[in-house]
Amino acid sequence: MMTKQWAWSGALFAALATGMLAFAQPSYGQEQIRVPVNVQMTVVVANVEKGVDSKKAKPGDKFTAKVVTSTTLNDGTAVPAGSVLEGQVDSATKSEHHGNATLVLTIDKLKLTNGNEIPVKAVIMQVSSFETALGNGGGQNTGPFENSKTDSSMMNSSLGSQGSSSGPHPVPGLTVSNSQNEQNSGTLTQERDNVSLSSENQLQVAVAVIPKGLNTK
Repeated sequence: MMTKQWAWSGALFAALATGMLAFAQPSYGQEQIRVPVNVQMTVVVANVEKGVDSKKAKPGDKFTAKVVTSTTLNDGTAVPAGSVLEGQVDSATKSEHHGNATLVLTIDKLKLTNGNEIPVKAVIMQVSSFETALGNGGGQNTGPFENSKTDSSMMNSSLGSQGSSSGPHPVPGLTVSNSQNEQNSGTLTQERDNVSLSSENQLQVAVAVIPKGLNTK
């Protein structure tokens, strides 16, 4: 599968809102379950509430992110602001001797404000930061699903020579990789440091409701 690089673009996420995602066929030993190949994804923006850090994270550790703006999913489900995306750590590699660190994450549940919980397929498209951004800060972002990946150098043009940036902006040195053929929601790689998701971060996640009777795991 060819790796693609994508620059920061607001138009990208508008396109994703009406895009399609082809799911893989997961395996359970001898059993395989086919998930429909044309499932419309909706880009959901959510602020991290309960975070995780590759320095001490373990498989199974939970994280959450609260939805910022109301939206509607592929099956017509209304998602009010304040709903919560829930996920867990699949694997974590901490940074040693200033090496890179990784977090492999899966978001598989959406809890609505009325308490209803919905199983979802999710792909992490972007991780932004609310912390002060210095000029020429790098960051990452990914494009539509197909083993997509970008590195910090791709994002320099988005900040240019600005001295600082308010609001969400790319995280310097952070790369997000994702693929529709993976069961996880994405792999976060931080250059020369640990990966940290905290309340200072915002996620853009492509989400689809899993049809009843099917599972993507």
